[in-house]
Amino acid sequence: MSTNEKTKVITAEQRAEMERFQPMWKIVLTQFFEHRMAVIGLAVISFFIFVALMAPVIASITGLDSERQNALNRYKPVNSYVTVSTDEREAKVTEFIRDHAEEANSLQAELIAKGLVQPPRPEDALFDLVGKDPQETLKILSQVNGEPALHLTKIVNNFESHHWLGTDELGRDVFIRLVYGTRVSMGVGILVALASSLIGLLIGAVAGYYGGFIDTLLMRLTDSLLSLPILPIQIVIAAIDLNKVPGLGFLVGDENQSIYKLVFILVLFSWMTVALLVRGSILSLREREFILAAKTLGANDSTIIFRHMFPNVVAPMLVSVTLGVGESILWEAALSFLGLGIQQPTPSWGNMLFNAQDLMTEAPFLAILPGILIFATTISFNYLGDGLQDAIDPKAIRR
Repeated sequence: MSTNEKTKVITAEQRAEMERFQPMWKIVLTQFFEHRMAVIGLAVISFFIFVALMAPVIASITGLDSERQNALNRYKPVNSYVTVSTDEREAKVTEFIRDHAEEANSLQAELIAKGLVQPPRPEDALFDLVGKDPQETLKILSQVNGEPALHLTKIVNNFESHHWLGTDELGRDVFIRLVYGTRVSMGVGILVALASSLIGLLIGAVAGYYGGFIDTLLMRLTDSLLSLPILPIQIVIAAIDLNKVPGLGFLVGDENQSIYKLVFILVLFSWMTVALLVRGSILSLREREFILAAKTLGANDSTIIFRHMFPNVVAPMLVSVTLGVGESILWEAALSFLGLGIQQPTPSWGNMLFNAQDLMTEAPFLAILPGILIFATTISFNYLGDGLQDAIDPKAIRR
């Protein structure tokens, strides 16, 4: 055997010896990062979560409003600039004069004194100023010093907006609606997955641990919900006005009612699979030696379930949560596409698709963009679930 071959053998043996003494978390992390698509999926999900959390900051930086409408600027193309109408400019100036009369008078006097504007009447100086092109107005205001000029400059800066991804059927900015849609779709998906996993965990654990009549009752309830036609029931629940339900009217506002109803509908029909999965794991665990030892030492049922059994079902639960998020996002998109999910003006990827279904020939990008985001998010969560399953599965761990 050559020296190089001996070196390779020694290196392999040393590596195996080092890996043998690695902690469990490090082995799991190493195997997860070997799953390239799972790592890419985690990066995509992290990016979307960051965008969702930073949505108000992005709106503040860009000066865009997800609910601002301008019917005169519908279906603007990508990377377009839009100037608000003369009526809107005059309304903003009227509001400025009403709220800051002294500042407005001093600014008008200075503009006329410097010959920057020549209105028919002195009191029309500011209206004459904002009637010009916004860039020309800003250039004139830059020649005036003082707080009133700075105040009016902030107002004029909003007269022209840059729409990176164009506008929709009501003249709303597509980019900022996609950003806020990320917040709603990701928030609903994660909330539904966590809530359904928690409910399924508790019901499955109780049914599997106690067995007997409790197991029969809970599993028959689970089977009955699994056998129901989901879509018709979801349509009925979506049609209920929560403001008319006693005890819920003061808790649910008109703006968030559709979100609460959608979360309730999805949670109601998504915990059963988790419950069956947890029940099967608990049934195999309750006869194990460490559970019998805990009972012998006098541990009560809650201690056995929460401290000894739950840690052993964390692995399949993590996989279930990640896969459940992608499924919940798809259900949100489907229900919103049918007009039963998140209602306007709150943006979500699903209702953006719903609004764009009749505009495929005029503005196909209105459907393509949210469709791509839904696809990317769902497949990223699926790959993340596959990566976690491979990394956490004891049979797949290479020690």
